[in-house]
Amino acid sequence: MSHPVPDALPTPPSQAKTDQPPGDYAQPTPTPLPTPGRPADQATPPPAQTTAKPSLTPSPPDWNYSGITPSQMDRFERDLGRVESTVRAHEPRIREALSRLQLDVSALAALREMGNFISSKRPELRRRNTTIQSLTTTWGADTAGMVPFDEALYNRSSSDADVYAAANRLAETAKTGKIDKKTLSELEKRIGDPAFATMLMHALGATTYRSVMAKTVRGDKQLHRLQIALSQALGTASSRLDAGWREELTAVRTPADHEALAKAIKYGSFDAGFLLQAARAIDAHDRKTPAQGGTVLRDYHQDPIVDMMTALARNPAVAQDFFAKDPTALKRFLVERPTLNGKEEVGRAVEAATTVFRDHDGTAQNPSRGFLSAELASEFAELQRERINKGGKSAVPASTTALIFAAYIPDVAYASKKSGLSGARVRTVNPEHWPPNEPWGAQFRTEDLRVVMEEAFEEDPKTVSTLMAAQTVWSKRLLDHNAASGDHKSFVAAAKEVGAGFGLVTDATGLARMAEGQKLDEAQERKMKEIMAVVNTGLAIPQKAGWPIAAGVVGSWSSLIEDSAKTEVNKNQATYEANVAKARSEFLATQLVAQAMFDHGLFAQETRRSLSFLKADGTLMTLGEMTPENATQHPHFDAYEQWAEDDHEGTIWKKAKEELVDAYGRAFSEHK
Repeated sequence: MSHPVPDALPTPPSQAKTDQPPGDYAQPTPTPLPTPGRPADQATPPPAQTTAKPSLTPSPPDWNYSGITPSQMDRFERDLGRVESTVRAHEPRIREALSRLQLDVSALAALREMGNFISSKRPELRRRNTTIQSLTTTWGADTAGMVPFDEALYNRSSSDADVYAAANRLAETAKTGKIDKKTLSELEKRIGDPAFATMLMHALGATTYRSVMAKTVRGDKQLHRLQIALSQALGTASSRLDAGWREELTAVRTPADHEALAKAIKYGSFDAGFLLQAARAIDAHDRKTPAQGGTVLRDYHQDPIVDMMTALARNPAVAQDFFAKDPTALKRFLVERPTLNGKEEVGRAVEAATTVFRDHDGTAQNPSRGFLSAELASEFAELQRERINKGGKSAVPASTTALIFAAYIPDVAYASKKSGLSGARVRTVNPEHWPPNEPWGAQFRTEDLRVVMEEAFEEDPKTVSTLMAAQTVWSKRLLDHNAASGDHKSFVAAAKEVGAGFGLVTDATGLARMAEGQKLDEAQERKMKEIMAVVNTGLAIPQKAGWPIAAGVVGSWSSLIEDSAKTEVNKNQATYEANVAKARSEFLATQLVAQAMFDHGLFAQETRRSLSFLKADGTLMTLGEMTPENATQHPHFDAYEQWAEDDHEGTIWKKAKEELVDAYGRAFSEHK
């Protein structure tokens, strides 16, 4: 390390006075020198007049800012090492020699102290030199000259060479908006290291971090990479950053701060408290009017709310807290605050808040996460209906609506035969015929469900199969539980609920309300195919599928249903019977009742009729298996229909089927 040293002031030659005693030093006397190139007879112009007097002493050095030339520092450090060795080697000898001469040796303490001082300072010099070398070689282009060294930044970096180098480079990015590949590559290598990430955040400071992130918002590919790396590094450090640092980061004052904070949480995995605080700050600034410092003209292609929702979707607990602990949040983002390109992101955040946590813990006074999930799901249906009534567009994709309703399919089926007038959002008492320990259920109003499903089915016909398959899985679970119990009354109640659930979902497709002979349009044809796909494969959907239903469970059905849906609707028919969808859905519901009774031996041994529709493992053939494509005769289907028409006296078949069919029909809006 070196500091600038002022040049020595010139000393004019001394002249002795005539009366000066011998041995006295002469006083310096200025000697005028001829001006070169000027004629002797011309007067020398007077010097320019100035009020400033040059200082004869150098300015004190700035000890917080200096420079290091790595090559010279290497040599200097080695020379210091030799000095240290020399002092340590010769001090005892000098002491011994002076002692023999009986001379004072107390002054040698200074020599020993100098050796100790050199010994203690050499490692510090070496670390600083290593830091500069890291900055110029590992993190950037090498340079042969002196490199500025920032002592304050070095201290904030906890004397870590890589942290200092990264913070130094990023501080430059905050000014220039540029980042070199080498710096970016080195940063990406270390973003998962908690110690490095935390020291980097402290070295930069929250304000500088936000300034760097602001430069990446509309940057090139390299700046986008930097954005991802900085977000991930912040996530790694988030649990270790204190309240003061967090408050400084979330002190959003300008639209640029708003965008930068949203990008900062977009990619990393964050501490829950940190992420919620950041999301609240983003939301709070988004609600400000221009007069309050809010955004005057939103750039919907760089919408901070979309980035915030992306972050919430990755952390279901924070997503739930965000929507549940602010009674205005869900309504704001479903009804009041649209996003241009953020439907998927908003949808995933709402899905995370409503479908991930399912339990029956806690109480209404001390709600568990499962209770809050059900509460939000109920509010979701109500707000979607409110928006539809106002003519607004959906803030979430149809697939989100389908997934949430699929997750709460027991409550959808239950609502189809209830008034929905209680006003409560969470059902605290389950029906007696339900399996025990079902998670908290959402209270829905039947008409809310019908209207919201109609919109979803129209927007994306694939959602028909999602709801139909979910109803199939729940029906299997419900019927199997009651068939195993041997309680005939409960089994009939279950069959009735199954019929009502299938009826409500089928009615929402709108296919059953078509006039006879009316041709299907493209959307109706797609919905018909989805219904047919589920009916043809319904019995093959695993009964032991994951429960409660969540996104992963719905995905597990997809290939099974999609393979069936690839079958073309019969093109030879110019029209379809108005009630074909209704009949097929009812057929599946009654098959599920029959399967549950077969599984638990509730039918007497059949001796009169063919049971060719039963497979070797005792399961019923699906409709697709009974009526294979291209076959002109369907003997298995005919055998099943004849068998199903029988009352099977001595069993609950007739009663269960009648109650199911009645409830199924009553679920249709035409009967309301």
